[in-house]
Formats: sequence, structure tokens, C-alpha cells
Amino acid sequence: MIKKFTALLMILLTGLFVYCVNDLSAVDPPEDMMIENEGYKPDRKSPVIFSHLNHAEDYEVSCMQCHHEFEDGENVWQEGDPVNKCVECHSPVENQGAVKKLSIAFHKNCKTCHRNLARAGISKDAPYKKCTDCHEKKS
Repeated sequence: MIKKFTALLMILLTGLFVYCVNDLSAVDPPEDMMIENEGYKPDRKSPVIFSHLNHAEDYEVSCMQCHHEFEDGENVWQEGDPVNKCVECHSPVENQGAVKKLSIAFHKNCKTCHRNLARAGISKDAPYKKCTDCHEKKS
């Protein structure tokens, strides 16, 4: 009886330890991120500096607006799940079935959201009309 109790206790403590270590090792997202153009053919635009902090805290954009993992057409990603790099699913070169290529995925997500905010009168600053609103001119 004591051996079963000890084994059960060890399993529970191990589970608690793994949970705590995963929770403590969670990395805070960077304040600003560089959305690179690596792999695009041709690479005509400069990278975009994206303020993760502004979108998450100041604008209160839900994490699921950008982060996703689709199963049967439904986003099953939840806050706290691992975040994959976009390029892991979105090819920079071509569409792959229903998965749009990287530049289209970024533009569709970012520009659509910004356009909707502008049309609703919520934001006049959300850029979506000109490339240079997000991309610096290449030198």
C-alpha cells in the first residue's frame, strides 16, 4: 500500500514540477519584432518593424488574431501554446493548398485588420494604404 501511495505521489510531484518549469520558462514576447523578407522572390520591400507590445497591450489585440494552428478549419491555438515562426507553415515562395504564402498571409491579416479599424473610425493611424507606411524605402 505504501509503495502504491509513494508511486502515485511521485507521479503527481513530477507532473507538478514539469508544469511549474514550463510555466516559469515561458518567454515574454519581444517588444518589437523584425518581420524579415528572407526567402521572398524577388525581395522588393524592406523588412517591417512590428511592435508586439503595442498590439498586445496598447491596442488589446487578441493573441489569436495572429497566432494560429488550424485543425479542420478551426483555430485551436490558445494563449500559452508554443508559437511557431510563420514561415514554418507559410512558404515565402508559393501558396500550398489553402495555406497562403507568407507575404499574402501577412498582408491579409495586417492590412485587413487595419482597414477595418480605419473604416469603423476606431483608428486613423493604422496603416494599410501605402507600402511605405510599413516598409521603409529600400536604399
